[in-house]
Amino acid sequence: MKGLILAAGRGSRLLPISATRPKHAVPVAGVPIIARAVQALRDAGVQDIGIVTSPSSEQDLRDATQHSGHLTFIRQYDPLGTGHAVLTARHFLEGSPTLLYLGDNLFEDSLTPMLGALRYGDAAIGVKEVPNPQAYGVAVVKTGRLLRLVEKPRTPESNLAACGVFSFKPALIDILEDLPHSTRGEIEFPQALTALLARGGQVRAVEFRGFWSDAGAPDDLLSANTHYLAQLRPRTDGRVERSTVSGPVVIEAGALIEDSVIQGPVWIGPHAVVRGATLGPFVSVGAHARVDSAQVTGTLIDEFARVLHPTRPIHRSLIGRHALVTAPSDTGLQMVIGDRSVMRM
Repeated sequence: MKGLILAAGRGSRLLPISATRPKHAVPVAGVPIIARAVQALRDAGVQDIGIVTSPSSEQDLRDATQHSGHLTFIRQYDPLGTGHAVLTARHFLEGSPTLLYLGDNLFEDSLTPMLGALRYGDAAIGVKEVPNPQAYGVAVVKTGRLLRLVEKPRTPESNLAACGVFSFKPALIDILEDLPHSTRGEIEFPQALTALLARGGQVRAVEFRGFWSDAGAPDDLLSANTHYLAQLRPRTDGRVERSTVSGPVVIEAGALIEDSVIQGPVWIGPHAVVRGATLGPFVSVGAHARVDSAQVTGTLIDEFARVLHPTRPIHRSLIGRHALVTAPSDTGLQMVIGDRSVMRM
């Protein structure tokens, strides 16, 4: 069994956070999304893992997975869809059964059932009950078997969303190679499952009941950050001076907390500095970030960001790398707002 993670896209729904790096490299509770994906595959017993990247995203993904063990990086030079990405990796797959993972997904449940499902079918698809199935590819399932997939239907036939993980036997590669391009000009992996069903093949549906997020938009990313922060076990490797720390709080080596109140769950990254602040619950502060005289809740502050003396509390916000949040000047607000940014004043 081989693992294949698709991570060639930049993530337009996460702009401007994804403007300078792929969304898969964005941290959730201090751990990059792509590193969590690799660990999910390893926890399922899959050790030989390839990551499909674009030429522009490869270095960011290598950096984000530098502590994840041996990985094979495969370049997809043209963004021609998920099916094309799998075909790009066919030499790596070498005729092996494959656990396929769309790289911006996050799962609480083990992926092991996806492997076992191949004993009873030619492929398997992960599904999850959702309250708004019309926003997803919808799986119509009967007694554990996929009957059909419908992309973002106006009137869904079920509330089961396809949730970004698949497993398949080697013969599916031949079906992918025969697929025509879609109306978007892409080779789309789910269409290979539809073609497999049309040929009489069997696709098993594996339902996940725990937390799942595709972390593709700011609200999703913040919800995922909250979920993983809630799982923290307290640990203090940095310095804490004249401060109160309570609840599950992780303070990494080199971090400094002074004259502050930290109410977990909170993660404070290496060499971050927090002074005169009230943080938490559900806050992550990236490496080398600085927070001075601020009240922050439910927020992801990325590495090297600076939050300095804001005049109002900060709640449920996403603050990117090297960003600056500070008080207005005497002449009024001064802003540099990137494409697709959101500011509520």
